[in-house]
Amino acid sequence: MRIDPSNTICTVIVTVDGEPSDMEFVVGHASGGLNRFSEYEGFIAGATHVSEDGGKVVQYLQWESRKAHETCMNDPGWAEDPSSRRFMELMDSGAIVVDVRTYDIAALTD
Repeated sequence: MRIDPSNTICTVIVTVDGEPSDMEFVVGHASGGLNRFSEYEGFIAGATHVSEDGGKVVQYLQWESRKAHETCMNDPGWAEDPSSRRFMELMDSGAIVVDVRTYDIAALTD
């Protein structure tokens, strides 16, 4: 990963809250997503983290541009993916709460 405030990269942070029993699936889904993201033009890097108590997953993603990120997310192939469908089912049922946001760099250490 590279963090450069002069760069115009698109940083996306996804947080998922839920029961630890569901987070095991979420971690696998997010890890598979990282592999799939790498197939898209403009993907730079990503990392998936799980909290020590197992109730929160955080995914940090870098894209060359917001357009590159949106192109990936708007790919209709995601709807055909069984893992993505299961993720959406968990979200729609309220079993997991998902927050996806894009961020600008506000501060950096040397």
